[in-house]
Amino acid sequence: MNGGSVFRFIAPESVADAQRDFAGLRQERKGVMRTYTGITARGNRFTVEVLGNHITYGGRVAVIISVRDVSKRTLAEEELKRSEQLYRLLADNSNDMINRHDARFILTYISPAVRTILGYEPRDALGQCVLDFVCPADIPAIQKMHTSLINKDAESATLVYRMVHKDGHVVWLESMVHAIPDPLTGAVSEFYNVTRDITLRKNAEENAHRRDRVLHGFATASEFLLTDRLPDPIPRVLATIGEAIGADIAYIYEETRSPAGSHVPERRFHWVAKTGETDTTPSSHQACGEQFSREWAEQLASGVWVTGSRSRFPESIREMLDGMGVRSILIVPIHVRDQYWGFIGFSDTRTERIWSDTEIEI
Repeated sequence: MNGGSVFRFIAPESVADAQRDFAGLRQERKGVMRTYTGITARGNRFTVEVLGNHITYGGRVAVIISVRDVSKRTLAEEELKRSEQLYRLLADNSNDMINRHDARFILTYISPAVRTILGYEPRDALGQCVLDFVCPADIPAIQKMHTSLINKDAESATLVYRMVHKDGHVVWLESMVHAIPDPLTGAVSEFYNVTRDITLRKNAEENAHRRDRVLHGFATASEFLLTDRLPDPIPRVLATIGEAIGADIAYIYEETRSPAGSHVPERRFHWVAKTGETDTTPSSHQACGEQFSREWAEQLASGVWVTGSRSRFPESIREMLDGMGVRSILIVPIHVRDQYWGFIGFSDTRTERIWSDTEIEI
């Protein structure tokens, strides 16, 4: 090695860079640290990290060079970079929403699927608290799960909960949450989440439960009608059906004709969910069939039911429903001996909902 140039240990493709770097070292009199491709006596290539600096040697300025083999570190960094690229590729193209957040629930990464699932741009969600998007009733369950993961009771957990979409509607989500420990302390410092939208599944489950409740309620109501256990079964039947459907108010009206031939509804039975009140006398409650539009009366008389939430009706009908304090309604015509007799109705005064086909048909 005596008398040889240091550049003999640098691979040909890195020689020009090394000569330029060390020429600058002599001129500018400051140290440099660079990475090059080295070459062994047998011609094998490896990655070296070279540190050069000025020293005084024998009364003269000289350059001291330290060389370190960093091949393994370079391979590890390249592998990490490839892993990160692959992770980002999968996350950015997944239909599931993938995110990371710290122990304070602050989002440090969220995938583009947040647009489809929650309506937000990723940049708008980054840096925000996850809990700000969660329905308040579900926050305690999420906090409890995170505490369990921080305490290392488990390494991962699955949770079903609700978030609020940007436009205001509620989305049901299912998340697989993984705890990420700090490599130095071992304490859980971050959480990795894979989340999917299960709103359709939850709605199907709820519809099935509602169908079962309605069927059971109508079976019970039929028993009241077919037996002589009650002297006047209709009030009990109305209450049973109203509870089964989950309505706030239920009522039965008989249609009569005025001298002019128009339909005039007269209330026969009335039930209110709050008190379980059932009566056969007029009530001052706002949800009265007498206020229904003429269009509805003709529609019911022709055998067609009326159903919908307030927001789905035209303006004139919305004004009528507002006057009655009704947010969703279901009215089904009653026929006796193939003749139109009147209608049975159910109203929600607190929430808007869509009545299922099962509820209408049963």
